[in-house]
Amino acid sequence: MSQIDKNVFAAGYARCGNLYEAAVMAGASRASAALVGLKLICERPVRRRVEQYRLSNAETPAIQGLRRIAFGRNNDAAALAFAETVTPAMIARADLYGVQEIKCGKGVVEIKFFDRCKALEALSQAEGEMSHADTAETFLNAVFGGGEEERYAD
Repeated sequence: MSQIDKNVFAAGYARCGNLYEAAVMAGASRASAALVGLKLICERPVRRRVEQYRLSNAETPAIQGLRRIAFGRNNDAAALAFAETVTPAMIARADLYGVQEIKCGKGVVEIKFFDRCKALEALSQAEGEMSHADTAETFLNAVFGGGEEERYAD
């Protein structure tokens, strides 16, 4: 596991919640990523780093999902579509998060992906709403002194 960047793994796992995907981001091979991710998450310093990333970059699961759809890779789905034979192990290793539907017919495989543009629009809207909420909170704290100790305690 020497070529694995534990900080990249922790950040990736905090963001997507997927051990396999985070291990691949950190440099693990796809064949060993699940095992590498499991070993890393068992290390106390890595778990602490994941929690630090989660606290500093709090996102809702919906935003995490939209981000994966908008920016995720669909290579695994394409590889399955072009494979001569598909095994259960290939399906288990494949990242099919962006796939909405798979239809198999007589010699034809049809893969329907989630719309990246719609995911980007929804993500942009959600981030805009969060930005407005943060701005409003900052303003209210400035006006009413929220978060500070009261100066005139009884």
